[in-house]
Amino acid sequence: MFNKIKGQNGALSNLKAAIANERVAQAYLFHGSPGTGKFTTALSFGMALNCLAQSEYRPCGQCSSCRKFLALDHPDLLYVFPTPNLSLSPEGEIGNREAKKEYDEYVKLKRESPWEQYRFSTNTMIRIESVNWLIRRLSLSVHEARRRLCLIENADQMNIDSQNAFLKTLEEPPADTVIILISSQPSRLLPTVVSRCQPLRFQSLAPRVIEDVLCDDFHIPREQARAAAHISAGNLKRAIRFAQNESSELRAQAFEILQLAADGKDLALFRNIQALPRQFTAESAIGVLRYVTMFIGDLALIEDAPEQIVNIDKESFLTTLRERLASLDPAEIGDRALVFTKNVEDYIHRLQGNVNPRLVMMNLCLDLKTLLTS
Repeated sequence: MFNKIKGQNGALSNLKAAIANERVAQAYLFHGSPGTGKFTTALSFGMALNCLAQSEYRPCGQCSSCRKFLALDHPDLLYVFPTPNLSLSPEGEIGNREAKKEYDEYVKLKRESPWEQYRFSTNTMIRIESVNWLIRRLSLSVHEARRRLCLIENADQMNIDSQNAFLKTLEEPPADTVIILISSQPSRLLPTVVSRCQPLRFQSLAPRVIEDVLCDDFHIPREQARAAAHISAGNLKRAIRFAQNESSELRAQAFEILQLAADGKDLALFRNIQALPRQFTAESAIGVLRYVTMFIGDLALIEDAPEQIVNIDKESFLTTLRERLASLDPAEIGDRALVFTKNVEDYIHRLQGNVNPRLVMMNLCLDLKTLLTS
């Protein structure tokens, strides 16, 4: 199972050494960018600690213990994640029927298609009722595992009361238990929480690593995989979603905007943005932004390093566009591309803060006109 985790050799080496030397910490903080394998690694680590296989290749993924962990159904796997208000009873029963339905759907998706996004109907967080339930469960004896595994996903979404309530458990963890906090924003955790965990950083994945995973594990065509890998910003989950569901449509949208901007067709650009479907979300806008940035990156490479361009099928258009900008010094093009890229990253940050996607797309068009004016 560990060999399926790509691009995290440092983190894996640390965990394997901890198992081999019997120096497993009782509390870890797995932190790093989204989509870098933190949850998968945490689950595999718990499986390795409890695998029943006799060989050195653990976790095997086949024994009864491993299968229960993979199904998120092991009696000694305690899994907490941000949810709507569950109206949780002291025994862990979910009183809110709609929230129970969404809770079950999330777990099912996590088990079967963990790269997919699940959108709850209301705001989510890890509330103190969930933490209190977790503390009570941890006070009970281990059922069958050698090491009970407690996973807190998106731990940074614990509110202050929840974090403070969990502090004593982190200070004095139960015997035969490994607690793993998973976070993409560890700065939102209390320093007292962070200091009680052994940190393990997960690196953003290189485009080539993501490209190989898409091709080898998901059978995505190489050209499509390369494009998705480059716009994913090191996030494998996002790359899979783009490659499987949205890649062709968003890439076509990005290329159309680039063409219209390059040809100076301002009215057509405006109508293009106005015609965006209602389901054009912030995530869709981010995809378009990253594809446009990738086209601009190829534009800068088309003369000096054509073998490095990603959008091979658009090479003829990019060459023609570069010829239109022949009056510009290459350094000027590079400077403009750098400013454009910084603006795009700012737009992406704003989109993550719920800015109107159409407003961002209009600003993108203005930036493209500035970039492509000779």
